[in-house]
Amino acid sequence: MREEERTRIARELHDELGQALTALRFDLGWLRNKCSTSNLGSPAAERVGAALSVVEQSIVSLRRISEDLRPAMLDSLGLAAALEHHVAQFTERTGIPCQLRMNREEFDLPGDLATAVFRIVQEALTNVARHAHADSVTIAIEETDKGIHLRVEDDGQGFENLQGNDGKKHFGVIGMRERAAILGGHLDIESQPGKGTRIDGWLPIPEEPHS
Repeated sequence: MREEERTRIARELHDELGQALTALRFDLGWLRNKCSTSNLGSPAAERVGAALSVVEQSIVSLRRISEDLRPAMLDSLGLAAALEHHVAQFTERTGIPCQLRMNREEFDLPGDLATAVFRIVQEALTNVARHAHADSVTIAIEETDKGIHLRVEDDGQGFENLQGNDGKKHFGVIGMRERAAILGGHLDIESQPGKGTRIDGWLPIPEEPHS
């Protein structure tokens, strides 16, 4: 249900708000060109240019938010392409080198399983960026006949336990473990201060019903 709601919101943001901002960008571009060729003073042209810049930045932010809610690439090109894209964006955004290893060029998985793998990796990388102070990250995804093994490992500062002094769980542990458990899998986390963190997950591939 949560993924369905994310998909609906992402679609509405893209289709409605995205189209409105794009139309506004074209209109402001037209006004800016008119200002440059008319007798309007530079203050008016500067205001239009500033407004156009705000709209362009809003379009970029909207695309990022929509992509975080539901990556379009996951539905159109599959899990492997979506992971490659997300890892590249992570490295570009954070400057942290991230190595992705997969034993398939593409994974033939049910939609909910592919989504769970992507979301676990996404959450793990988000928390590496926020908390780990890592110099590098390694991700390994391996498909077998029975299921998916995944590992996300960083060389950051680590932590002593999964319970912080504020009583809150660290690194999105609850959400990641819930995703694995719902599909009959499990998630293990190992970490020590100064020695980084390793997340190991196993997600079974559901057996096809016998005819």
